[in-house]
Amino acid sequence: MREYSYKDIKKITKAGILFRDGFELLFEECRNEWSVEKGMNREHSFCVAERDCLAKIPYFLFYSKKRVKVLFDKKGIWSKKKNENDFYNLQVVLNRFGFSSYDMT
Repeated sequence: MREYSYKDIKKITKAGILFRDGFELLFEECRNEWSVEKGMNREHSFCVAERDCLAKIPYFLFYSKKRVKVLFDKKGIWSKKKNENDFYNLQVVLNRFGFSSYDMT
């Protein structure tokens, strides 16, 4: 499994997430892997990840072939609010692109 901090994201597009190290996560691959693992018909699911905003370090776990965890781990005075905003932003972006994530809280 790969782990990245949210701040490691360079760009999010309809196709996926590009990280600063050059790794690209593809949403369609995640959608396919989610469907296979959950025994669902791919045409009936648009889920690409699971998320947990109440975890000690909030995260999204994307279901690519090698799982990718995006951590919301900023530190500092306003870090809790910044992490909450970033978490919500990623969820909204996924929804706008037609994808969803499963809530683990």
